[in-house]
Amino acid sequence: MRSFLTVISLIIFFIGKAQNSISDKKSTEIDNYIENIMSEQKIPGLALAIAYNGKVLKKQNYGLSSIEYNVPVTDSSAFWLASVSKHFIATAIMQLHEKGRIGINDKIHKYLTDAPTNWKDVTIKHLMTHTSGLPTTSKASGWGERSATGTYSAEKIYENAKKDTLMFNPGEDFLYSDEGIYLLGYIIHKVSGLSFNDYMHKIIFKPSGMQSAYMMDHFKIHPNQATGYSIRNGEIIPDRNPYRLIDTELNSAGGIYATIDDMINWESAMTNNLLLTQKSKDLMWSTYKLNNGHPTHYGFCWYTQTTQNKRIIFHLGVAGTEYLRFVDEKISIIVLTNQTKYVRAISHRIAEILNVTPVISEKDIKTGTVISSEPKEKDIQMLIGQYEFVPNENFYLDGNFMVDIIKDRQELWIEYPTKNNYRKRFKLAKMTNGRWIQLSWEPAFVETSFEILKTNKDISFKAYEDYDLGYDIHVGELKKVN
Repeated sequence: MRSFLTVISLIIFFIGKAQNSISDKKSTEIDNYIENIMSEQKIPGLALAIAYNGKVLKKQNYGLSSIEYNVPVTDSSAFWLASVSKHFIATAIMQLHEKGRIGINDKIHKYLTDAPTNWKDVTIKHLMTHTSGLPTTSKASGWGERSATGTYSAEKIYENAKKDTLMFNPGEDFLYSDEGIYLLGYIIHKVSGLSFNDYMHKIIFKPSGMQSAYMMDHFKIHPNQATGYSIRNGEIIPDRNPYRLIDTELNSAGGIYATIDDMINWESAMTNNLLLTQKSKDLMWSTYKLNNGHPTHYGFCWYTQTTQNKRIIFHLGVAGTEYLRFVDEKISIIVLTNQTKYVRAISHRIAEILNVTPVISEKDIKTGTVISSEPKEKDIQMLIGQYEFVPNENFYLDGNFMVDIIKDRQELWIEYPTKNNYRKRFKLAKMTNGRWIQLSWEPAFVETSFEILKTNKDISFKAYEDYDLGYDIHVGELKKVN
């Protein structure tokens, strides 16, 4: 679940005719922001690349790859991409599609003939768009029977995955499922005749110039591999994510390690159509629609959006990675860190620094229809104050945090507790259904709204995140403390 703490104002990137450089002033502002956010959110190390039309505008390394050994981040530091890896797998599928070896509308039974009968209507496209009905990772059988003492084989992953029934009929809903991406990796293996890892090295990494990239392998020594960290009780600790502890032969859902130079070369290869045609890329970057016509705002392993005829795609990874691309403006921002718990909005803020985000009106971001009503002064005064956000199990981050609701120029604003000039501040608009909506946006298409639970001094809100699927998800409560 993507945190509404991460939600940044709607980004429309005006670069004029062609932005092929970043001014020293802007570059310094970016450096200052990154140093501030790394200190604030205890990010040990970070590598940044900003590219225009596949060429580097800014590349910079910050902090430490290893705290234990005081090793700085360099161009050679290999970061775990986690779910940023997913679009590489979609690229491999589209390569095989272009060669006529896979049809993206084919039923997966064509390639996995012994798949369960209840998967009979699942297609390749359903797997890439997380609309197959397969369960989330925490409930998936394919993630079972793992051991830190051996390698979890591709065949065993598949055999375990076959135990799962679908949560809904294919194409009826969106449910983020690593298991579906594991199956894509297994299909790549079956169709190509190569192991999944060999396919990635020979057909994806090598042709795109990713000379240092590799698939996660816990039984090999990898020089320059950045150490992963997390946060516990406010202190930096080693990351104990199971991916980092258990060796898996088929790690298509998030197993790539890459340096910042690898990612720059990947960006160039994709920009220059070295791996895929423009037609295939356009398919990948288009939002998939459910059977009822509702958009998922997710394409083939990318979050997608088209705003004012501008395409924006985005993905992040649990390891602390971000990849934000303004497709038509040809601007990409790649952020690699070694801290899993930071608020993943660095690429959004950098985009804001490079240009000013537009004013967002009180209209629905997706449909353009008016959703707000004029609040009364007593409504505004009642809500002003400091709140504690108490998340539930649906929320992305653990732990409570404080926010403020303030009045400025007869309007309500919500402020998140970041430091100095980087405090996040968004306008609140009252909707016709009585809720208040935060006028902000991120490429993952989370909209945040608040439902008032009480109308006295003990006022609190329910907080919801909305994926525009005809429902929203309760993620916690804001409780007024003063």
